[in-house]
Amino acid sequence: MAFRSTVYVVEDDYEYRKKIILSLKNYHSNFVQFNVSSIDNHLFFMEELQSLSIADTDIFIFDIDLKTTFTGIDLALEVRKHNRNCSIIFLTSLEDQAIPIINSNILPIGYLIKNTVSSIKLSQPLYELLDKIEDNLNNSWREDPNIVMIKTGAKKIYVNGKDILYIESMKGLRGKILIKTFHEDIIINGQIGKIKKLVEHQPYLFTSLQSYIINLTSITVLDRAKGMIIFSSGDELLVGIKIIDKLKKVL
Repeated sequence: MAFRSTVYVVEDDYEYRKKIILSLKNYHSNFVQFNVSSIDNHLFFMEELQSLSIADTDIFIFDIDLKTTFTGIDLALEVRKHNRNCSIIFLTSLEDQAIPIINSNILPIGYLIKNTVSSIKLSQPLYELLDKIEDNLNNSWREDPNIVMIKTGAKKIYVNGKDILYIESMKGLRGKILIKTFHEDIIINGQIGKIKKLVEHQPYLFTSLQSYIINLTSITVLDRAKGMIIFSSGDELLVGIKIIDKLKKVL
């Protein structure tokens, strides 16, 4: 699996939202793993957005008319303040609503025209948009020098190096590696020495520690008294005083 994508479905019609989620779950991809967010209350989504960490691979499906104090367009504009590259799909009952969206510089990946048809008829246009998103992601990672490919058995995982907080050889679990990113924890089988060779071209990933790879640009605090690294995400990692001293020398 190459990429992991969180899909946010913001729709005030609960039954229609269920149809969209069913279609998403039935979509098969060899390149992207789509995970539907558990956030399901459109009334509080504007507030939820303020604390979301949005990845370039994430997808937002917004109903334009949410019948509340803000619209799907308002939500999309807020998303674009945080991330210019994630994908936005609009649900609309009126095809001519595309014009103000384009004028707002939201740049959605596309639109789904809402109607009362079955999930099967909804799936086809949705899958066409997901195919388009896959193509865009496929092209982007090939061109992005920060993308790291990690092979574990027959499986390949692609991670943006800048999203990595740290990689560690898991204590007490031989042959297990934890890749801690801003968005998720990825556990794979492997040896950290081999991973160091894969990421050595990324100058911000510090590979001179025996059991760790640390993203130097994500460090906010080195607490020598506690032997702890605090990252910009708020995550903490206990490494001991010796490693803290080594990191201080390179920062």
